[in-house]
Amino acid sequence: MINQSGYKSENSVVLYGISKVEYSLNGCTPYPMCLKSCANYLGQDVSLDFTMVSTGTAFRLTWDTTSWNGGNIDAMHTFDDPEEVYRLGVEALGRDFDMLARAANTCGVEFISCKKSDNKDDFIRFIKAQIDKGFPCIALGIIGPPEACIITGYRENGAVLLGWNFFQDNQEFASQVKTDESGYYITNKWWENECTLAVISMGEVTRPPIGIKTILENAVRVMTGRYDKKSGSIYAKGIAAYDEWKKAILNDSEFPPNAVMPILAERIMCHGDAMSCLGDGRHNAAVFLNKLAEEFPEHKDLCKCAAGHFSKVVSNIGKMADLLGRFDRNEQQMQNLAKPDVRRKTAALIDECKAADSKALDALKQLAESM
Repeated sequence: MINQSGYKSENSVVLYGISKVEYSLNGCTPYPMCLKSCANYLGQDVSLDFTMVSTGTAFRLTWDTTSWNGGNIDAMHTFDDPEEVYRLGVEALGRDFDMLARAANTCGVEFISCKKSDNKDDFIRFIKAQIDKGFPCIALGIIGPPEACIITGYRENGAVLLGWNFFQDNQEFASQVKTDESGYYITNKWWENECTLAVISMGEVTRPPIGIKTILENAVRVMTGRYDKKSGSIYAKGIAAYDEWKKAILNDSEFPPNAVMPILAERIMCHGDAMSCLGDGRHNAAVFLNKLAEEFPEHKDLCKCAAGHFSKVVSNIGKMADLLGRFDRNEQQMQNLAKPDVRRKTAALIDECKAADSKALDALKQLAESM
Protein backbone atom coordinates (compact mmCIF):
# COMPACT_ATOMS: atom_id res chain seq x y z
CA MET A 1 0.00 0.00 0.00
CA ILE A 2 1.42 3.36 -1.06
CA ASN A 3 1.39 6.24 1.42
CA GLN A 4 -1.07 8.96 0.41
CA SER A 5 1.84 11.27 -0.43
CA GLY A 6 3.32 8.71 -2.81
CA TYR A 7 3.21 8.70 -6.59
CA LYS A 8 2.77 5.50 -8.58
CA SER A 9 2.80 4.82 -12.29
CA GLU A 10 3.95 1.96 -14.47
CA ASN A 11 7.39 0.80 -13.27
CA SER A 12 7.68 3.81 -10.93
CA VAL A 13 6.87 4.56 -7.28
CA VAL A 14 8.06 7.69 -5.47
CA LEU A 15 7.24 8.63 -1.87
CA TYR A 16 7.04 12.41 -1.54
CA GLY A 17 7.18 14.45 1.66
CA ILE A 18 10.24 12.85 3.25
CA SER A 19 12.38 15.52 4.92
CA LYS A 20 15.78 16.37 3.44
CA VAL A 21 18.93 15.22 5.19
CA GLU A 22 22.13 17.24 4.79
CA TYR A 23 25.23 18.27 6.69
CA SER A 24 24.51 21.43 8.68
CA LEU A 25 24.81 22.98 12.11
CA ASN A 26 21.84 20.80 13.06
CA GLY A 27 23.72 17.55 12.54
CA CYS A 28 26.57 15.73 10.83
CA THR A 29 25.92 12.04 11.59
CA PRO A 30 24.07 10.64 8.55
CA TYR A 31 22.54 7.41 9.84
CA PRO A 32 20.57 8.78 12.82
CA MET A 33 19.57 11.78 10.69
CA CYS A 34 18.17 9.40 8.05
CA LEU A 35 16.37 7.40 10.76
CA LYS A 36 14.72 10.54 12.11
CA SER A 37 13.59 11.69 8.66
CA CYS A 38 12.14 8.29 7.73
CA ALA A 39 10.52 7.73 11.12
CA ASN A 40 8.90 11.18 11.04
CA TYR A 41 7.53 10.45 7.56
CA LEU A 42 6.08 7.17 8.85
CA GLY A 43 4.32 8.96 11.70
CA GLN A 44 6.79 8.50 14.56
CA ASP A 45 7.58 11.78 16.30
CA VAL A 46 11.20 11.11 17.25
CA SER A 47 13.93 13.70 17.75
CA LEU A 48 17.52 13.66 16.55
CA ASP A 49 18.89 13.34 20.06
CA PHE A 50 16.80 10.16 20.43
CA THR A 51 18.07 8.54 17.23
CA MET A 52 21.62 9.59 18.12
CA VAL A 53 21.56 7.99 21.57
CA SER A 54 19.43 4.97 20.64
CA THR A 55 21.88 3.98 17.88
CA GLY A 56 24.85 4.57 20.19
CA THR A 57 26.40 7.04 17.72
CA ALA A 58 26.17 9.90 20.22
CA PHE A 59 28.76 8.13 22.38
CA ARG A 60 31.24 6.91 19.77
CA LEU A 61 34.85 7.87 19.02
CA THR A 62 37.12 5.81 16.75
CA TRP A 63 40.75 6.26 15.71
CA ASP A 64 42.62 4.08 13.21
CA THR A 65 46.02 3.43 14.79
CA THR A 66 47.70 2.63 11.47
CA SER A 67 46.85 5.64 9.30
CA TRP A 68 45.03 8.94 8.98
CA ASN A 69 41.76 7.27 8.06
CA GLY A 70 38.94 9.35 6.65
CA GLY A 71 36.52 6.57 7.63
CA ASN A 72 37.08 6.91 11.39
CA ILE A 73 33.89 8.89 11.81
CA ASP A 74 31.65 6.35 10.06
CA ALA A 75 28.77 5.14 12.23
CA MET A 76 29.55 1.53 11.31
CA HIS A 77 32.50 1.70 13.75
CA THR A 78 30.20 2.44 16.72
CA PHE A 79 30.21 -1.21 17.82
CA ASP A 80 32.70 -3.93 16.97
CA ASP A 81 30.17 -5.58 14.63
CA PRO A 82 29.55 -3.02 11.82
CA GLU A 83 25.97 -4.24 11.35
CA GLU A 84 24.92 -3.66 14.94
CA VAL A 85 24.45 0.10 14.75
CA TYR A 86 22.07 -0.25 11.79
CA ARG A 87 20.05 -3.05 13.38
CA LEU A 88 19.84 -1.21 16.69
CA GLY A 89 18.67 2.02 15.04
CA VAL A 90 15.69 0.40 13.33
CA GLU A 91 14.74 -1.89 16.20
CA ALA A 92 15.00 1.02 18.65
CA LEU A 93 11.99 2.47 16.84
CA GLY A 94 10.10 -0.78 17.38
CA ARG A 95 10.40 -1.70 13.70
CA ASP A 96 11.41 -4.87 11.93
CA PHE A 97 14.96 -4.78 10.56
CA ASP A 98 16.21 -6.31 7.35
CA MET A 99 19.47 -5.63 5.56
CA LEU A 100 21.00 -6.75 2.27
CA ALA A 101 24.73 -6.17 1.87
CA ARG A 102 27.11 -6.50 -1.03
CA ALA A 103 28.99 -9.77 -0.61
CA ALA A 104 32.21 -8.36 -2.05
CA ASN A 105 33.26 -4.73 -1.68
CA THR A 106 36.38 -2.64 -2.04
CA CYS A 107 35.79 -0.76 1.23
CA GLY A 108 37.03 -3.58 3.44
CA VAL A 109 33.72 -3.81 5.34
CA GLU A 110 32.54 -7.26 6.37
CA PHE A 111 28.91 -7.58 7.39
CA ILE A 112 28.54 -10.90 9.18
CA SER A 113 24.89 -11.60 10.01
CA CYS A 114 22.77 -10.03 7.28
CA LYS A 115 21.84 -11.38 3.86
CA LYS A 116 24.44 -10.81 1.13
CA SER A 117 24.43 -10.68 -2.64
CA ASP A 118 26.44 -9.31 -5.54
CA ASN A 119 23.39 -9.36 -7.81
CA LYS A 120 21.94 -5.94 -8.66
CA ASP A 121 18.50 -7.50 -9.24
CA ASP A 122 18.41 -8.72 -5.62
CA PHE A 123 19.00 -5.14 -4.45
CA ILE A 124 16.29 -3.84 -6.76
CA ARG A 125 13.80 -6.42 -5.46
CA PHE A 126 14.64 -5.48 -1.85
CA ILE A 127 14.17 -1.76 -2.54
CA LYS A 128 10.96 -2.15 -4.54
CA ALA A 129 9.40 -4.41 -1.91
CA GLN A 130 9.79 -1.66 0.68
CA ILE A 131 8.90 1.33 -1.47
CA ASP A 132 5.81 -0.43 -2.87
CA LYS A 133 4.53 -0.79 0.73
CA GLY A 134 5.12 2.91 1.40
CA PHE A 135 8.32 2.50 3.40
CA PRO A 136 11.46 4.47 2.47
CA CYS A 137 14.76 2.59 2.57
CA ILE A 138 18.06 3.61 4.09
CA ALA A 139 21.13 2.75 2.03
CA LEU A 140 24.89 2.96 2.44
CA GLY A 141 26.44 4.65 -0.56
CA ILE A 142 24.30 5.27 -3.68
CA ILE A 143 26.15 8.57 -4.27
CA GLY A 144 29.68 9.05 -2.96
CA PRO A 145 31.10 7.39 0.20
CA PRO A 146 29.39 4.52 2.06
CA GLU A 147 27.53 6.87 4.39
CA ALA A 148 23.83 6.42 5.09
CA CYS A 149 21.29 8.03 2.77
CA ILE A 150 17.58 7.68 1.99
CA ILE A 151 15.91 5.98 -0.98
CA THR A 152 12.48 7.56 -1.44
CA GLY A 153 11.49 5.90 -4.70
CA TYR A 154 12.39 4.28 -7.97
CA ARG A 155 11.77 4.66 -11.71
CA GLU A 156 12.36 2.39 -14.69
CA ASN A 157 11.49 -0.63 -12.57
CA GLY A 158 14.33 0.08 -10.13
CA ALA A 159 17.14 0.98 -12.51
CA VAL A 160 16.78 4.62 -11.40
CA LEU A 161 16.61 5.61 -7.72
CA LEU A 162 15.47 8.82 -6.01
CA GLY A 163 16.01 10.13 -2.51
CA TRP A 164 18.20 12.26 -0.25
CA ASN A 165 21.98 11.89 -0.05
CA PHE A 166 24.52 13.99 1.84
CA PHE A 167 26.73 14.19 -1.27
CA GLN A 168 24.11 14.76 -3.97
CA ASP A 169 25.15 18.41 -4.45
CA ASN A 170 28.87 17.66 -4.38
CA GLN A 171 30.60 18.71 -7.60
CA GLU A 172 32.67 15.53 -7.56
CA PHE A 173 29.54 13.48 -8.27
CA ALA A 174 27.55 16.01 -10.34
CA SER A 175 27.91 14.09 -13.59
CA GLN A 176 26.14 11.07 -12.10
CA VAL A 177 23.24 12.89 -10.44
CA LYS A 178 20.15 14.76 -11.61
CA THR A 179 17.65 16.54 -9.38
CA ASP A 180 13.92 15.95 -9.20
CA GLU A 181 11.62 18.94 -8.80
CA SER A 182 11.10 17.79 -5.20
CA GLY A 183 14.82 18.14 -4.55
CA TYR A 184 15.37 14.38 -4.49
CA TYR A 185 18.47 13.08 -6.24
CA ILE A 186 17.94 10.98 -9.37
CA THR A 187 20.63 8.48 -10.28
CA ASN A 188 21.00 5.45 -12.50
CA LYS A 189 24.63 4.93 -11.47
CA TRP A 190 23.96 3.73 -7.93
CA TRP A 191 25.06 0.15 -8.54
CA GLU A 192 28.23 1.19 -10.36
CA ASN A 193 29.25 3.07 -7.22
CA GLU A 194 31.54 0.60 -5.41
CA CYS A 195 30.71 2.35 -2.13
CA THR A 196 27.07 1.25 -2.37
CA LEU A 197 27.40 -1.39 0.34
CA ALA A 198 23.92 -2.16 1.64
CA VAL A 199 20.21 -1.38 1.76
CA ILE A 200 18.22 -1.36 5.01
CA SER A 201 14.48 -1.66 5.58
CA MET A 202 12.47 0.39 8.06
CA GLY A 203 9.84 -2.36 8.43
CA GLU A 204 6.55 -2.52 10.32
CA VAL A 205 6.19 -1.54 13.97
CA THR A 206 6.04 -4.87 15.79
CA ARG A 207 7.52 -4.18 19.24
CA PRO A 208 7.87 -1.41 21.84
CA PRO A 209 10.58 1.21 21.26
CA ILE A 210 13.92 0.73 23.00
CA GLY A 211 13.95 1.24 26.76
CA ILE A 212 15.99 3.87 28.60
CA LYS A 213 18.01 1.27 30.52
CA THR A 214 19.03 -0.43 27.27
CA ILE A 215 20.07 2.91 25.75
CA LEU A 216 22.28 3.59 28.77
CA GLU A 217 23.79 0.10 28.77
CA ASN A 218 24.60 0.42 25.06
CA ALA A 219 26.16 3.83 25.69
CA VAL A 220 28.43 2.28 28.31
CA ARG A 221 29.41 -0.45 25.84
CA VAL A 222 30.28 2.09 23.15
CA MET A 223 32.30 4.36 25.43
CA THR A 224 34.18 1.71 27.37
CA GLY A 225 37.79 1.99 26.25
CA ARG A 226 38.91 -0.89 24.06
CA TYR A 227 42.00 -1.43 21.94
CA ASP A 228 43.92 -4.68 21.99
CA LYS A 229 46.76 -4.94 19.47
CA LYS A 230 46.90 -8.71 20.01
CA SER A 231 43.38 -9.07 18.61
CA GLY A 232 44.50 -7.69 15.26
CA SER A 233 42.16 -4.71 15.43
CA ILE A 234 43.55 -1.47 14.02
CA TYR A 235 40.86 0.66 15.67
CA ALA A 236 40.98 2.22 19.12
CA LYS A 237 37.45 2.96 20.28
CA GLY A 238 35.71 4.72 23.13
CA ILE A 239 37.94 6.20 25.83
CA ALA A 240 40.95 4.37 24.34
CA ALA A 241 40.65 6.40 21.12
CA TYR A 242 41.70 9.62 22.86
CA ASP A 243 45.26 8.47 23.53
CA GLU A 244 45.74 7.32 19.92
CA TRP A 245 44.31 10.57 18.55
CA LYS A 246 46.61 12.55 20.81
CA LYS A 247 49.62 10.43 19.83
CA ALA A 248 48.97 11.12 16.14
CA ILE A 249 48.57 14.86 16.73
CA LEU A 250 51.84 15.06 18.67
CA ASN A 251 53.83 13.06 16.11
CA ASP A 252 55.96 15.78 14.50
CA SER A 253 57.07 13.41 11.73
CA GLU A 254 53.46 13.39 10.51
CA PHE A 255 53.65 17.17 10.03
CA PRO A 256 56.98 17.69 8.22
CA PRO A 257 58.18 21.21 7.34
CA ASN A 258 56.90 22.32 3.94
CA ALA A 259 54.47 19.38 3.79
CA VAL A 260 52.53 19.21 0.52
CA MET A 261 48.90 20.26 0.68
CA PRO A 262 47.37 16.77 0.18
CA ILE A 263 49.13 15.55 3.35
CA LEU A 264 47.90 18.50 5.38
CA ALA A 265 44.41 18.08 3.91
CA GLU A 266 44.38 14.46 5.07
CA ARG A 267 45.47 15.48 8.56
CA ILE A 268 42.87 18.22 8.98
CA MET A 269 40.14 15.97 7.60
CA CYS A 270 40.76 13.19 10.13
CA HIS A 271 41.31 15.57 13.02
CA GLY A 272 38.25 17.58 12.04
CA ASP A 273 36.15 14.43 11.80
CA ALA A 274 37.08 13.49 15.37
CA MET A 275 36.04 16.99 16.46
CA SER A 276 32.75 16.72 14.56
CA CYS A 277 32.08 13.27 15.97
CA LEU A 278 32.43 14.55 19.53
CA GLY A 279 30.78 17.91 18.97
CA ASP A 280 27.67 16.42 17.37
CA GLY A 281 27.56 13.27 19.47
CA ARG A 282 28.14 14.67 22.94
CA HIS A 283 25.83 17.63 22.28
CA ASN A 284 22.96 15.26 21.49
CA ALA A 285 23.87 13.06 24.45
CA ALA A 286 23.63 16.10 26.74
CA VAL A 287 20.28 17.15 25.22
CA PHE A 288 18.86 13.67 25.76
CA LEU A 289 20.13 13.39 29.35
CA ASN A 290 18.77 16.81 30.27
CA LYS A 291 15.36 15.67 28.98
CA LEU A 292 15.76 12.47 30.98
CA ALA A 293 16.43 14.50 34.11
CA GLU A 294 13.00 16.12 33.75
CA GLU A 295 11.29 12.83 32.94
CA PHE A 296 12.86 10.95 35.87
CA PRO A 297 13.37 13.43 38.72
CA GLU A 298 14.55 10.61 41.00
CA HIS A 299 17.59 10.25 38.68
CA LYS A 300 18.01 13.95 38.02
CA ASP A 301 21.41 14.37 39.69
CA LEU A 302 23.09 11.58 37.73
CA CYS A 303 21.48 12.70 34.46
CA LYS A 304 22.60 16.28 34.99
CA CYS A 305 26.07 15.10 36.01
CA ALA A 306 26.57 13.10 32.81
CA ALA A 307 25.06 15.87 30.67
CA GLY A 308 27.40 18.43 32.23
CA HIS A 309 30.49 16.38 31.44
CA PHE A 310 29.33 15.83 27.87
CA SER A 311 28.79 19.58 27.53
CA LYS A 312 32.35 20.07 28.76
CA VAL A 313 33.56 17.91 25.87
CA VAL A 314 31.59 20.06 23.42
CA SER A 315 33.09 23.21 24.96
CA ASN A 316 36.60 21.82 24.52
CA ILE A 317 35.89 21.02 20.88
CA GLY A 318 35.00 24.69 20.44
CA LYS A 319 38.37 25.62 21.93
CA MET A 320 40.11 23.29 19.48
CA ALA A 321 38.32 25.05 16.65
CA ASP A 322 39.47 28.42 17.99
CA LEU A 323 43.08 27.20 17.83
CA LEU A 324 42.59 26.27 14.17
CA GLY A 325 40.68 29.38 13.20
CA ARG A 326 37.16 27.92 13.50
CA PHE A 327 35.66 24.75 12.05
CA ASP A 328 36.52 25.26 8.39
CA ARG A 329 38.95 22.83 6.76
CA ASN A 330 40.61 25.18 4.35
CA GLU A 331 44.26 26.04 3.83
CA GLN A 332 44.42 28.30 6.90
CA GLN A 333 43.23 25.48 9.19
CA MET A 334 45.64 23.02 7.53
CA GLN A 335 48.60 25.31 8.13
CA ASN A 336 47.53 26.05 11.70
CA LEU A 337 47.26 22.35 12.58
CA ALA A 338 50.82 21.86 11.33
CA LYS A 339 52.16 24.34 13.90
CA PRO A 340 53.77 22.52 16.88
CA ASP A 341 52.36 24.93 19.48
CA VAL A 342 48.81 24.52 18.12
CA ARG A 343 49.14 20.75 18.25
CA ARG A 344 50.52 20.82 21.81
CA LYS A 345 47.57 22.93 22.96
CA THR A 346 45.22 20.64 21.02
CA ALA A 347 46.69 17.60 22.75
CA ALA A 348 45.98 19.18 26.13
CA LEU A 349 42.35 19.71 25.08
CA ILE A 350 42.14 16.07 23.94
CA ASP A 351 43.20 15.09 27.47
CA GLU A 352 40.50 17.35 28.91
CA CYS A 353 37.90 15.75 26.62
CA LYS A 354 39.04 12.31 27.73
CA ALA A 355 38.75 13.29 31.41
CA ALA A 356 35.25 14.72 30.92
CA ASP A 357 34.10 11.72 28.88
CA SER A 358 35.49 9.35 31.53
CA LYS A 359 33.49 11.12 34.23
CA ALA A 360 30.37 11.02 32.03
CA LEU A 361 30.93 7.29 31.53
CA ASP A 362 31.08 6.75 35.30
CA ALA A 363 27.79 8.60 35.70
CA LEU A 364 26.18 6.57 32.89
CA LYS A 365 27.24 3.32 34.56
CA GLN A 366 25.63 4.40 37.83
CA LEU A 367 22.53 5.60 35.99
CA ALA A 368 22.17 2.32 34.07
CA GLU A 369 22.45 0.34 37.29
CA SER A 370 19.88 2.46 39.07
CA MET A 371 17.23 2.39 36.30
